[in-house]
Amino acid sequence: MNPRIILNTLSSKLKIIGLLSTVLVLLGVYILYYYPKPKPHPPSPKIVETTIVSPATIEKTIKLIGTIRPKHATILIAKGSGMLDTLMTSGQTVQKGDLIAKITNPDIEKSYQLSKETEQLENIQYQRLKSLQKSGFVSAREVEEKKRVWIDSQKEKAKTKIELKNMRFYAPFDGVIGAFKIKEGAQVTEGAPVVTIYDPNSLIVEIDIPCTHNNSIEENQPIYILNQLYHLSHVQKMIDDETHMCPADAEIQCPHCLVGTNVIGQLVVSKKIDVLVIPTQALFLKKGKTHVYKVIKNKIELVVVKTGLQEKEKVEIISGLKSGDQIVSKSPERLYPGMDVSIYKG
Repeated sequence: MNPRIILNTLSSKLKIIGLLSTVLVLLGVYILYYYPKPKPHPPSPKIVETTIVSPATIEKTIKLIGTIRPKHATILIAKGSGMLDTLMTSGQTVQKGDLIAKITNPDIEKSYQLSKETEQLENIQYQRLKSLQKSGFVSAREVEEKKRVWIDSQKEKAKTKIELKNMRFYAPFDGVIGAFKIKEGAQVTEGAPVVTIYDPNSLIVEIDIPCTHNNSIEENQPIYILNQLYHLSHVQKMIDDETHMCPADAEIQCPHCLVGTNVIGQLVVSKKIDVLVIPTQALFLKKGKTHVYKVIKNKIELVVVKTGLQEKEKVEIISGLKSGDQIVSKSPERLYPGMDVSIYKG
């Protein structure tokens, strides 16, 4: 091929490429400087949870551990010796007069049976002589002597009957059988405690109060036990030598509670009514002062507050806020004054 023709062809192609490049550059410049840009969307306001400041009641409590005890309880004591025979079990409900257990003593049982038979025999003989006296076969003196013998046998029978009854354990009132102090079949000695009976409808919680709070604790002071409000029925204004605490107790109503169980009590040591209260999570420290964020027309405003009584998740506000103010109730860390916010509506 002719070299000249080849050079002309290459020259034409280079001109075309150059022209296209120029057009592309001009188009890029036009797009960069003259083509309308899309307007950026404004950032969405941060969603915050708020609460309205309002008057409420706030209580300060201290956590105490108490033990459930029966207010009315009695321990049945053995009045004789022998082998224990239980007729009911621990935890069983009884009525007054029910036989709970007995002490088996063959000698006492035999003495009662013998005195019973003797009394019957002496009575028969006395009645026989008494009928013979009317016929003149026996004297009045013989009849009186036999009557005296019969009366003595009655006394002996009554005595052995009491001894036998003392070997029985009866429920002194309606209640529940507590723990047996002696196992069934074991030997019992006179004076030994055998079993406890208590009234489940009359329970108390025994509490030991730290001495640091002794001056502020009085009878009838509110205390929450098992999520129920009760009051202290007794407070000992004296330190216990063993526990170094001040004993107190509160009467409770709990038919299903187990005697001896430990329970947690929340004793109210301070209470304020109709004061401004906000969530504790709303507070934060800044430059050594306590602040909250108030929301006014969906904008954040920084407010210094003074707090008072605090209990768990609530705190009293003494100054800085008024009733009806809207504040950020939680998570104020990423907020700042003047920030636009949206109120969460759950």
